[in-house]
Amino acid sequence: MKKLFVFILCLMMCLLPCFAADESGDVTEATTVTTEVTTEAATSKAEKETQKPTKADDKKTQEKIPEVTEDMSQPRLMVTGYSVQGGYLTPEKDGVITVSFKNTHNSKAVKNMKLTIGEDGDEICPEGLGTKYVSHISAGSTYTWDVTVKTAHNASVGVHKLSLTCEYEDKNGTPYSENAILRVEVRQPVKLSFDGVTLPVKVVQDDTVSVNINLMNTGKAPLYNCKVDFEVEGLSSGGSAFVGEIPSGESGTATANLRVNNDKIGKVSGTVKITYEDTFGKTYEQTAEVKTIIEKKVIKAEKTEEEESKNPLWWLFVLIGLVVGGGAGFGIPFAINSKKQREEDEKRL
Repeated sequence: MKKLFVFILCLMMCLLPCFAADESGDVTEATTVTTEVTTEAATSKAEKETQKPTKADDKKTQEKIPEVTEDMSQPRLMVTGYSVQGGYLTPEKDGVITVSFKNTHNSKAVKNMKLTIGEDGDEICPEGLGTKYVSHISAGSTYTWDVTVKTAHNASVGVHKLSLTCEYEDKNGTPYSENAILRVEVRQPVKLSFDGVTLPVKVVQDDTVSVNINLMNTGKAPLYNCKVDFEVEGLSSGGSAFVGEIPSGESGTATANLRVNNDKIGKVSGTVKITYEDTFGKTYEQTAEVKTIIEKKVIKAEKTEEEESKNPLWWLFVLIGLVVGGGAGFGIPFAINSKKQREEDEKRL
């Protein structure tokens, strides 16, 4: 019995490595399968974690990439100023109007611009078609347009309104337009002619000489405060000869009464000054040279006194003349009556 137990024990010891080898293979295979499943699960979990960002990652992403919104504001092109060369326009020469534009937007440019200027009455006409093309004005930048214009010969004097239109687009091609009014001043040249600015060849001391001067407005604008002043040595005018307003194409007469002084004799000369104003208060002046001769005045009373001093017995001659005249006046009728009486007496006899 004891021998049988030993035999079985030895047999089991011989077979134990075989069982251990089989179990080891199964365990290895099971371990390999388990490892592969675990690896696949870990990979799938990692992919899921990669695809689904964490809250921290979302916050970082929001901080780095701000939300972008489109600026829908309109770019604005405005007239910031204008000026006229010389201050005003006149038909005598071409004028230049300088207009300044500014793109007031801080980020958007304006493109494909068309500028147009003109007047409804056509008294002020721009050179050519009165248009200008500008391709681009950057944000906050300015552009200057010099417009050459002509003023009609019969243009009315005063302030004229020019219409200015600006058509432009933004970067997306959206069209816009702006309008402005330019007020410019038109002046017509003043023209005045005159005649009658002459003095008599000779004048006498203490006499008064009347002079009429004809003023003619030959311009297109009215004249105001027209007056005439005489500045001649030996002659006193007593002030200006005022005419006042003279409309275009009309005339006015200035009358001056000049008093000849008694402290000057011989040739004298001086000037006649004509002054007038235009519609805007600007004063103009024209002068003309005049001359005359002042003669001494002859007083008749002085001659009579001289004759009396030469014939102190003039009253005696007057008395004798009266006596002789009176006697003749009395004697002639008496002689005629005496003759008639003798003739009648002779007939009776």
